[in-house]
Order: sequence, then structure tokens, then C-alpha cells
Amino acid sequence: MPELPATTSIDRRKFFGVTAGAAAASTLLTSTAAHADAPAPGRHRHRRVRFGVNYVPSKNWWFSWSDWDRTSIAADLDDIASLGMDHIRIMLVWSELQPNSTYARGEHLDRLEELLDLADRRHLDVEVTVFNGAVSGVLFVPPYLISNSDGTVRNVFTDPEMIEREQWLLAQIAERIGRHRRFMGFDLSNEIHWFGKPLGMAVTPAQGDAWHTALFDTCEKVAPGKIHVSGIDHWPWQNNDYWSRHGLATSGTMTANHTWAGWTQVIQRYGSLSTSSTHYSEFFVELINAFHTDLKRKVWIEETGVSTVWMDAADIPPWTERSIRAMADCPDLFGITWWDSHDLNAKLSGYVNLEYDLGLFTNDRKLKPIGKTIRKLIAEYDARPPAPAPRETALVLPDDMIPAADFTTFFDPFMNLVDQGKRPSVVLQSRSDDTAYLEARGITHLITLDQLRT
Repeated sequence: MPELPATTSIDRRKFFGVTAGAAAASTLLTSTAAHADAPAPGRHRHRRVRFGVNYVPSKNWWFSWSDWDRTSIAADLDDIASLGMDHIRIMLVWSELQPNSTYARGEHLDRLEELLDLADRRHLDVEVTVFNGAVSGVLFVPPYLISNSDGTVRNVFTDPEMIEREQWLLAQIAERIGRHRRFMGFDLSNEIHWFGKPLGMAVTPAQGDAWHTALFDTCEKVAPGKIHVSGIDHWPWQNNDYWSRHGLATSGTMTANHTWAGWTQVIQRYGSLSTSSTHYSEFFVELINAFHTDLKRKVWIEETGVSTVWMDAADIPPWTERSIRAMADCPDLFGITWWDSHDLNAKLSGYVNLEYDLGLFTNDRKLKPIGKTIRKLIAEYDARPPAPAPRETALVLPDDMIPAADFTTFFDPFMNLVDQGKRPSVVLQSRSDDTAYLEARGITHLITLDQLRT
């Protein structure tokens, strides 16, 4: 196997269908009209549904860690704050931050701390995503993972030494920002299975679950009481691969999920404004909730978004509003974090086409119709928080069934119930006779797939 470069372009989802310039920085940290009308620190932390965005720097993307432009970053954060957002999710670049297994770049940690300071002045909390080897279809491979002699790739999920180095990095970051008042917590990685797959890292669900346990234990040790999650998309929920569904539903602080109706071909299959498309995120919230053993555990839709590659531009605002409204009244929803803040800089090459127009703002920082839609909804929900909708009817999921593997078996029946005016939840078959459990969830009526077939 030839040596791989540190960055390699790949379509990540086609597997499925101390700060320099302190004086200048101080001015930026306290600047701008956008934060003059911003809420008092911490007020939005009490929202029933939190709203945030995946921050993508408009000027230098996440190459910003090496090409730091605090003026541009401060302006981007002003844009985000002007929408009423209460948090951002950010991406560290693993190969840049930890180019050697025993070394973390101090300058990058300085810049991370500065970014949290900039966010603080705009009353934005920050979820820090750490082991990012795959972001927006680009691979970032730490050099020490690949042998220079024979091209052997070390498995970051199962190699004990690699896991120890990952735990070490979490401790280094926590030492720097763990007590920062804007640090929400660690997101272990951005869909790290799309990093492992092209590098041939075979991982069983049991091994993936053990990796989660080891790293979440470290997160809680070095940054106790924070929101620690693993940013995962549809893949392990629709395949018996990398993690078990029960493991995903019981590890970390809450269950994070990335719901992309376009990547999974739902928009293309059913239509942009169809029930299946606009209720796709709601489906995943309810599906995940069925696997929770702690009835107080929350679901975080940590990524969702839409591109003109998938639907006409005119359909994007109504799709966005319907999608948000459909999931906002899910009782166990923690928050919605849109992907993403700003369109990708067109001067950067090698990304999948749709990655360039996913922003709420254009790359030159003009608010798009989708951004106006979300701003309106945030203001509405601040005035009248979305009340949790009773979900008395539940569709029973056989424990051994892969949910939505082909869409027709379970996904379509769920959407048919929505079309009938119901707000269904999901219950595992193994818990369908648990009266106390059903009562605690407010479920009074169960529907089996066999009943729907007759």
C-alpha cells in the first residue's frame, strides 16, 4: 500500500448511495453591533430546544487553524449571533493538532482558546469536535497512523497505544479549555467511520462500543459534567457496522445524530416537500429514543441541512421550516445544530459540489433565505417555546430489524402514520409488554408491523 498524503479528497457519504496580537484581539473580542443586542450570558442555555450551527469559517475553512484570521472569524461569529443561535460546533483538524502521537501543537491550542473567547463575547457556547479525520469529504490523516515502511495503517479504534494517545490528547485540550465557561463539551469525532472505512479499519460493533466507553470515560475524567457526545450519522443505525444501536443510545451524555435526508436519498426518492423528507429528522429522534434505557436521556440533532443539489432553491425555506417544526416538539430533543454557518469558499477545490452551498450565509456573509427562515423560527420559539407533543401511539420495532435499511419495512409505515395525523413514537418489541415503561413514555396504543400488513 503506498504512503497516503496527510489530506486526501473523498466523498465521505458515497459509501451509502497564547494569542498573538493581544491588543488587536481584545478589540475584536468586545466588538460589533451584532452582540450589542445579544442576550445575557447563559440565558439561552435554558431553552427547551437549543439552536446552534456548525461553524465553517468563511475565509479559510478549517485551514484557519494554520491560517488564523481573527478579524474574519469574529465577523463570522457576529453573523451567527445575529440569528439568535446559542451555540456552535467546531472542527479541530486531527492531523494538524496532533501530527505526532506524543505532541499537540501549542499554537493550535492557543487559537482554540481564543475562539472560545471570541464566542464568549457573542454569548455562544462551543462544542469541540476532536478526532476529525474526515470533514466535508476530505481526509486528514495523522502521519503516525501509517507505517512509512510498509503502509500499514494503525487502527484508531482497537490499537491500545492509539487509544491511549487519543485519551492523552483529550486531556491536553481539557487542560487548556476545560474550565472555559463557553466549553460545552467534547464531540469525539465527526462521523469517524467515514475516516476508518477508506483506510481499511475494520471495526465490529463491540469494538466500536468499547472505543466509545474508553474515550467517554476519559472525557468525563478530564472535563466532568460537560456534554460529551459522538457525532454519528445514519450509517450505524441503518447497518450493523462500527457501533451497536444500543451502544450508541447508552454512551456519552446524550445521543447525537446527523440527519441528512439528501445523503440518504430520501429527498430524491420521496420528493423535497414530502412527509418522508420533512419528517426525516423527527423519525430519527423517535427511533433513537426507543433504544434509550434512561428515559431522561436526550437526542441531539447535531447536523442537518439541505443543498440546491437536492432540491430547488425555492423549496429550501419551506423544507427547513417544516423539518424544524416536526422535530421541535419531540419531547426528548435537546437541540438542533444546522450544517452550516457559511457557504464554502469557492476558491477551495476538491469538495463535493453540494458542500459549497450548505450555509445560512453566503461566503461573503450575506444572509440567505434559509438563514432568514431559521432566524424567524428561533425568535418565535423564544417567545413561545415549542411544547412537547403527546405521542400516545407507538410503532413497534422488532429488536433484530435494521431500521430503515430499505425504507419500506419500517420507515414508510412510520410516515404513513404521520400522514394519518398521528405523532408516532417508536418502541422496541422487547419493551412492548413493559407497562411501567410505556406509561412513563405516555404511550397508550401500540401498532405492530403485522397489523399494518393485514
